[in-house]
Amino acid sequence: MRWRFFTLSIPKRITLPHILSRWLTATGAIALLTLVAIGLFNAVIDPLAMFKIADLPSLNRHRPAIYPHARIAKAYEVRRIAPAAVILGSSRTHLGLRPSHEGWAPKATPRYNLGFDGATTKEMYLYLRHAQSIAPVKQVVLGLDTWQLIDEPAGTRPGFDAAVLFADTSLRSRLRVALADLRLLISLDTLQLSFQTLRIQKWAEPEWYAADGQRLGEVFFRRPGEMFQEKSPRAYFEHYDREEISWQIEPSEKRNSAQPPYTLMPSPRAATSLNYVNHIIEFCREHDIDLRIFTTPSHARNLEISAATGSWEKIEAGKRRLAEMLASNAAAHPGGRDIPFYDFADYSSITTEALPPERSRMEMRNYWDSSHFKESVGDLVLDRLYRVNASGRIVPPDFGIRVTSANIEAHLAAIRQRQAMYRASHPEDMAALARLLEQARGSAAQSIPLSKAQ
Repeated sequence: MRWRFFTLSIPKRITLPHILSRWLTATGAIALLTLVAIGLFNAVIDPLAMFKIADLPSLNRHRPAIYPHARIAKAYEVRRIAPAAVILGSSRTHLGLRPSHEGWAPKATPRYNLGFDGATTKEMYLYLRHAQSIAPVKQVVLGLDTWQLIDEPAGTRPGFDAAVLFADTSLRSRLRVALADLRLLISLDTLQLSFQTLRIQKWAEPEWYAADGQRLGEVFFRRPGEMFQEKSPRAYFEHYDREEISWQIEPSEKRNSAQPPYTLMPSPRAATSLNYVNHIIEFCREHDIDLRIFTTPSHARNLEISAATGSWEKIEAGKRRLAEMLASNAAAHPGGRDIPFYDFADYSSITTEALPPERSRMEMRNYWDSSHFKESVGDLVLDRLYRVNASGRIVPPDFGIRVTSANIEAHLAAIRQRQAMYRASHPEDMAALARLLEQARGSAAQSIPLSKAQ
């Protein structure tokens, strides 16, 4: 019998480059397999709702990570929904305007509320381009807060990532977005969110993002532990006023280094906030999109905070500039689609609603706090924008004035008159705001180094 022996072939001479080559090959293979595993795990758990491959009750039915990462989550939501109508704005618009309102064109479906906390006009413009790159947009409602009318450099907030937004339909844009998708999928930050998503399933809060992108105030403000719910609506209202005053009086260098949503990262040679509003106007004109613009109806106390902190003249200048931009755009496109601008940042029967009594549990009819109006007010806004006469809803005559370059000066003068009347008829509110302002200025002065304070 003949035996056959198999022998292991070993190089006669093992060199350092040979060992290094084998090590690099093995390490590279392990690294690649690790990244593939991370990517697959993140794709299945999908904490940011990027793809929604599967909704599994015990794994990812609840995705609370989308709330602090709304800028990312909504970019992917727009890709899935491909909306024909979008709502652009900050948290006020995000909370108050519903895509299911009767005023939208019946054929402009699906519709999506693309508002999010602290949205800048630059971000709004880039998200509009993103939506248009996916499917033709037919209708846009643009809500502008008073701070967005102050013509200062516009930038983006933390959490914004232009790489996940389509700029157009070009192959270059598609490849750039695909690389951004891959980067997010294999990110360790996304992996951490995936593990958090797994852990939170049994204790998740009620969902307060609707499928159409709107934040549900009735759910959001009544969450366990929320000040609105635990203390009282009035206490929450006054707490918000203190926060707003503190932010508005902070030195700009401190405000620009604060936490979201206030941090602003302007790009080099940044265009201003109103420049980007003009970009939105021109973009809608170019693509024949039905655009309606409005200023958000914050409570009169919020307007008074802006006045007390020195922003009133800048806000007036912003309204004036917006009216002029629209007039110039219309003149350059005779016979083109009308782009109306309605001003709700005014002293009206809605915005001057009285606060609940001290220590009561009573809610306000129109507001959650001095900045955020309720959906019922948002319905009145859309009624005005789209000239809807809905059963059971009557838009007060003083709520939402259409502004043009022809009536802007008279309109601003009328607001100043109504402002004076509000101040005279609400001495307690004015005294309370004065106290809050004094306290905030004292705190701000203590936080400034002595060399700067002097």
